[in-house]
Amino acid sequence: MGTSYADLATVLARGISHCRMYFDGHPNVVAAARDFTALLPGLPARDGPVGFRLGVAGDKLIHDGRFLVGPSIVGSRLTRFAALLCCGGFEFDTRLEPAEVRAFFALAARTTEPCASLAEARRLLREAGIGRVGLLPVYNEAEASALDAADVAPGLGELVPVFRAMFDTVEQAHQNAQLDRALEMSEARTAGESLVRAAAGNITDIMALVHYPDFDSYTVGHSVRVAMLSVLTGRRAGMPDNALTELAAAALLHDVGKGKVPQEILFKPGKLDQEERRIVETHPAVGAAMLLETRDAGMLPVATAWGHHRRHDGGGYPKMPHGGWVSELTQLVHVCDVFEALTAVRPYKRALTPRDAWEIILKDRSAYSPLAITALRDAVGLFPPGSQVVLSSGHRAVVTAAGRLIDQPLVRVTHDATGSEIPAERQLVLDLADGDDQPTVQRLLVGT
Repeated sequence: MGTSYADLATVLARGISHCRMYFDGHPNVVAAARDFTALLPGLPARDGPVGFRLGVAGDKLIHDGRFLVGPSIVGSRLTRFAALLCCGGFEFDTRLEPAEVRAFFALAARTTEPCASLAEARRLLREAGIGRVGLLPVYNEAEASALDAADVAPGLGELVPVFRAMFDTVEQAHQNAQLDRALEMSEARTAGESLVRAAAGNITDIMALVHYPDFDSYTVGHSVRVAMLSVLTGRRAGMPDNALTELAAAALLHDVGKGKVPQEILFKPGKLDQEERRIVETHPAVGAAMLLETRDAGMLPVATAWGHHRRHDGGGYPKMPHGGWVSELTQLVHVCDVFEALTAVRPYKRALTPRDAWEIILKDRSAYSPLAITALRDAVGLFPPGSQVVLSSGHRAVVTAAGRLIDQPLVRVTHDATGSEIPAERQLVLDLADGDDQPTVQRLLVGT
């Protein structure tokens, strides 16, 4: 398969993020630069001889007039860099070498003051030895208006800032952990509150957004998805908004202790040895200790960081001499954490379907609170909201909510049996558990 434009934009965002978190010559930065130059030749020949043009309009990353949703979610550093350079995007020559890409990452990571003009910005790039990255002019008002209307789905663009805030919060928290800086609990609560407000009416769109790729520092995307699952489950269980906000903040920071785990262990593609596993298993206690030192952290974030790997039957880690009790909300985050990990790609495994994930969870049901399992099952079923499915009628649909039966969700039919998209005003919402004349889910469209 050829390179996608979203792949390239995501690698750029990843490289800048790693450069900010580590240093110019860190293996993660070197790998991102190498990956970017390796991907460039695989581009479809649409941008001409230049190679790759990536537009920036406000907080959106654009290619060929198309809003790149996933990269925009994780690419705040890239869009901020464009704003500081007074430009409307970048063009990357196919002859770029990894060293020049690393210089681009470093400049993006350390630039904090705006340039006076586009000409000054271009001079800044030349002085940094970046001659094969050009700067595009800012979009004019008409072009920006057209881009604002070019979202991938109605309302989806409004959700990008919500997810961006969560990604940025988790990324900054992990960076603070690594550098022994204090955590900012207020940022996590603000991001959690935004998620709770958005989830009140956009559950399907929010769940659809989490299918977009983040970068390979999957701990960031993992924490965002666990927060989303926790809020979805808590709302289905009837929790009030103030409690959901605290739950979201706790879930966003549940893995903050991993900021202290060496990256070569955290992202190791193979099986961990005994000493590596011991190091990884320190992250709950380390995260809880950091939160205890954080002003206004609150009980739930501390308890969740410490207890999200504790089993309902008293096992798990950190180990306790007499089992110990873990709160129901921490146990809710625990089962959401496991469900997300099973259904997501990792360096060492493929993503499982929700059905396969449930089989694994239910085979070890003593590990989880029955109340937490029931709440998550009621919230996501076998086909989580936002999933795209093929029905037995041949139609395609998007799941809008879990149904009365675990394998028969509520769906909105988006494509007919020939694959043609149905206009939004004619898309029917079906409860697949509502009678024998309803179609069934034939298969889940994985990776959509």
